[in-house]
Amino acid sequence: MFFTLLKEIPQMFVIAAIIWGFVLILLIRNSRKRSAGFFARHRSTLLAVLAACILTLADIWVFVEYIPTHFKKHPAAEISLSAKDLLIDSSLNDTIHKPALETKKKDSIQKDKTSITDLNGKTYLTNKASIRFFSRGDSEDIEATNHSVACSFNNKTGNLRLTGLIRGFVFENEIMQDHFNDPKYMNSEAFPKTTFTGKVQNLLSVNFSKDGNYPITTVGALTIHGITKNITVSGQVLIKGTRATLKSVFTIKRIDFGITTDEIADELEITVIAAFD
Repeated sequence: MFFTLLKEIPQMFVIAAIIWGFVLILLIRNSRKRSAGFFARHRSTLLAVLAACILTLADIWVFVEYIPTHFKKHPAAEISLSAKDLLIDSSLNDTIHKPALETKKKDSIQKDKTSITDLNGKTYLTNKASIRFFSRGDSEDIEATNHSVACSFNNKTGNLRLTGLIRGFVFENEIMQDHFNDPKYMNSEAFPKTTFTGKVQNLLSVNFSKDGNYPITTVGALTIHGITKNITVSGQVLIKGTRATLKSVFTIKRIDFGITTDEIADELEITVIAAFD
């Protein structure tokens, strides 16, 4: 991490070098004096060393406290979506949720992870799904993950919906994370969410009462950067006991969603994982 910081923010080290450079010059000048004892000659040197130590500490403090680096991370708590947020989204238009809102209002909605069973099957809910994107570049690879994605999935109708906040994507490099939300990039202020609303096409091939890994194909609408595109993706449903996990890895073209920056690859690898208890 030290070398990453050195590469990103060299100003701190340049300032420290200048400070101690003055101390070194003063030391050399005082060493040439022969008319007095050691302490008499280097009294100003000792004071300069003390001042340099204070200035260096101040330099480090300013660097850590005020300059965006790996020392700081965006708090995920401020940008997470709850299962309740997913259910009351006015754009859902999913009939499987309507009776659930009336009968489970005081119980299931208040939980981070829950499920709702009605006449149309069982609807799995979580607000801890994740979306990861990866861009392989000539100079460097770029990746970020959002671990606070709300997801609903019905085991009878196959209806699937994911909703995540753009500001929920966390980078290792915070400078890159700030740049990611800029108007010239993802413009998260104007387009705060990414959503996917679709349906599993071959749901009958999944046995929810038997452990196994079942391949699925999902067709739906993906919205990024305010642009919606119809996509078809393949994935898996892993059943283990009462736990169901959805996973899909697919690629998208950034230009299809109006992302024109050439700082990332033309194609982005997207990984979606949603685990339901």
